[in-house]
Amino acid sequence: MSRLTDPSVEFSRWVRWSDRKCLKAPEQWMGIYLWAHFPKKKPGPTTRPYPRLPRQLIYAGETKNLNRRPLGAGHHRLAHYLDTFPQDSSFERLYVSVARVWKFDGTDYRRHRMRVFTQYVEARIYWEYTQHYRLRPALHYKKGK
Repeated sequence: MSRLTDPSVEFSRWVRWSDRKCLKAPEQWMGIYLWAHFPKKKPGPTTRPYPRLPRQLIYAGETKNLNRRPLGAGHHRLAHYLDTFPQDSSFERLYVSVARVWKFDGTDYRRHRMRVFTQYVEARIYWEYTQHYRLRPALHYKKGK
């Protein structure tokens, strides 16, 4: 199996969680987003997470609206983050990167195919990370009720 090579999947640089609004776009984009926890050394100003996934990767997600999730007000996985990294309650060590895949148009018939593609990319990132590091990213779990 080859690595993901689709040229339409290009991630942004890592951005501190508190600065994530700088990644917002004027339009609604479907895409993939990644979270990383950098406890010591911060990522460089131009460091991108793919194709070389960093060990600090903790979560991959896909969405039909990157501006809303993860770049909006909140995210359901932040509770998982705080459970896993309680020493970082201010999210100073949490970073995000986004890949805009397709400008969302709710009336375009291709939106269904593109959603499957973003789900594939999310799963593929988890697979590549797990194959490389022999463990799952820290937040790749469902929280019990």
